[in-house]
Amino acid sequence: MFNLTDCNPSQREAVTFGEGPLLLLAGPGSGKTFTITKRILWLIHEKEVAPEQILVITFTREAALSMQQRFAQTSSFAGSVNFGTFHSIFYQILLRSGRVQPGNLLNERQKLNLIYPILKKNKECSAEIAKSFLDAIAYYKNTGEKEKTLEKIPEEWKNCFPQIYREYESARTKVRGVDFDDMLKECEELLQNNTPQREYWQKRFSHILIDEFQDINYRQYCIVRLLAERHKNVFAVGDDDQAIYSFRGARPACMQMFVREFAATQILLRTNYRSHQDIVEASLLVINENLDRFPKILEASEPNQRKEETYRGTACRVRIKEFRDAPEQMQYLLHCLKGRSTQETCAILFRTNLAMQSVAARLGREGIPYVMKEKTRNIYEHFIVQDIMSYLRIAAGTAERIDFLRVINKPFRNISREAFGKHVSLQALEDYYSMKNNDYSAGCNRKACEAIRLWKRQMEFVKNAEPKLAVTFVCKACGYERYLRQRANVENNEKTQEWEEILNYIVEEAGHFKTAKEWQEAQEAFGEQLRKGVARESGDNAQAADGAVRLLTVHASKGLEFDSVWIPDCNEKNFPHGNGLDPEHIEEERRIFYVAMTRAKKDLELLCLTGTAERPRFPSRFLIPLNRYRR
Repeated sequence: MFNLTDCNPSQREAVTFGEGPLLLLAGPGSGKTFTITKRILWLIHEKEVAPEQILVITFTREAALSMQQRFAQTSSFAGSVNFGTFHSIFYQILLRSGRVQPGNLLNERQKLNLIYPILKKNKECSAEIAKSFLDAIAYYKNTGEKEKTLEKIPEEWKNCFPQIYREYESARTKVRGVDFDDMLKECEELLQNNTPQREYWQKRFSHILIDEFQDINYRQYCIVRLLAERHKNVFAVGDDDQAIYSFRGARPACMQMFVREFAATQILLRTNYRSHQDIVEASLLVINENLDRFPKILEASEPNQRKEETYRGTACRVRIKEFRDAPEQMQYLLHCLKGRSTQETCAILFRTNLAMQSVAARLGREGIPYVMKEKTRNIYEHFIVQDIMSYLRIAAGTAERIDFLRVINKPFRNISREAFGKHVSLQALEDYYSMKNNDYSAGCNRKACEAIRLWKRQMEFVKNAEPKLAVTFVCKACGYERYLRQRANVENNEKTQEWEEILNYIVEEAGHFKTAKEWQEAQEAFGEQLRKGVARESGDNAQAADGAVRLLTVHASKGLEFDSVWIPDCNEKNFPHGNGLDPEHIEEERRIFYVAMTRAKKDLELLCLTGTAERPRFPSRFLIPLNRYRR
């Protein structure tokens, strides 16, 4: 008899579900992987389904390998059951059908080589613009949604997208290349139009199990529908409250569609084996504010835990803490991290990669060990930071030619690159424009001279100021902040908030140093640390990372758990991120916040800024249901 004694009642009901479609709503920490694994074993041993007829689909290669390994620990059939991602499974279908050939899958560099010449025919383009077009093309192929596709490219390029898309597809076809996202489109067309192939694959996979079903996009859903048309045996496992990938084209509405079109049974895994009851209750208060969701009643595995039980000197495991500004919040984090037990896992979760980098740099200076799960770009390599440092080097008299070239017209000063001779300095530029025998009109010459003289006076002030005041002066008095606003309006309005965050960060960052030289040395040390991989978690250094603080964006934390979690900057424009106020955007942002909260096992702290009278900051609306947790 198949052993089900280690299953709770809802897990047992799901594992032994009979034929037909099932939507298994799996709350955080509810043992969904365990349930899927048990379901596969039950199908093989109790229903006598051939292992090779079982298809298990996940969203990442790592998840597929992990589930296969988990299954291999309990069964000798691991090599026969089909485990894979949507893309790997669909690629195999296309290979077997002869629709694609081995070796013609395009990598990122090859795709850039195809699109660059097309973009340059229209206007000047950068690597960033080329990448935005490839992201837009991928999104369009996955979803077919034109309006949201156009949101991914700069304003002045939007009218060009249809033509550039056609030319890219033509170029791709000429080299017989297959874009990663073509696999979905090609596979759907194959199963729709080729009856023998469709019938073969429907017989081949009599039972389909899908993990993280809330992350499915519409095209993937349509392919699953075609594969399951014959038998309807779809075991879909997901949680619409954890649907946070709309930027990739994921549509949690497909879960509702699945229930409606398949007439699927619903089972809820309601027991959370991860988090303390306080954390479960607090996270539910937040997510229950969403309207477009499957209602759920969830509980901790020990719901009757005594409320007077203390942890770190407090009776409640969830706390909201307010701080006047970011430095005060950072000091609190440092205090907590220095005083914690290294036997416990802990993480700081961020809404953006940028915020994560800024904390990483500070922890590095304080000697607090940390790891970052995500490969990330060095914040100090961002053009804004590079521009500011060029200004400081010009003021200090240590600038090189490239520093002047970076900022001569940021803001616009009527200075031409031709004004640069063998030796570059502000005085040399002024001398050049003061000469009568040059190629510029008297008006342009006069404006350039006036701008350079003003620039010289500004740099004299910066030279004698401490870094924080110097950076503030460059941003405000020198007009650099105004230049960024103008550039954002021309290129992409979505950049405005990101660039504002970077400016705010470097102003605060500069306050930790006495000289610009000391600050630059710290930046170089952080860059070297990233290059050596010391600050990034990997198989090679994972053991060395024991006891270190994990720094992750919320998106990267999904599926993970930690004893203690801190979520800083729980403020408007961060949670929810951006300025979008439409209900769909707010509901996804609330789901992101919910995912962050539910990573915590024992202790959760939500940190927010109140600001000052001159510059108030507003706590996140997601904290409103949690007022009783303020400390």
